[in-house]
Amino acid sequence: MKTIHMYVYQCDTPYVVDLLEPEYSYTVEHNKPNQTTYRIEKDGCTIHESTVYKRLHFLGIIDKQGPTIGNCFTHNDYRGHGIYPAMLNLITNKLLVEEQVPEVFVIVDIQNIPSIKGIEKAGFTLYATVKTKRFLFFYLNQEVHYGA
Repeated sequence: MKTIHMYVYQCDTPYVVDLLEPEYSYTVEHNKPNQTTYRIEKDGCTIHESTVYKRLHFLGIIDKQGPTIGNCFTHNDYRGHGIYPAMLNLITNKLLVEEQVPEVFVIVDIQNIPSIKGIEKAGFTLYATVKTKRFLFFYLNQEVHYGA
């Protein structure tokens, strides 16, 4: 049993964040049929990585389904440079505009304040707060609060 206390952020409108430096290179890797990893590199070093899941069982708790961005990582030397919100923006705009999905989600631990700031800077708004216990693939004792 593991207690999970997460914020679920939602975005349904393209949003513009400042573009990244031109010396960054971007790669997209289709890991599995359900997930795609977006990576930013500079001088051969991965400085940021975000994964998009086409469907995530966790969203069923709030009766939603759709692409969800998660497992995001920014190298320590590049934190605070606006890379995370820019990547979220790039991915979200691709999904909303090119793939025409109606909405995109990001799930984050409520204690991860730096990520929350980046998510909000990228134009996402808080959709719900979820507290639950996880056992294998099952979510038990679910508490959901909608809005801010």
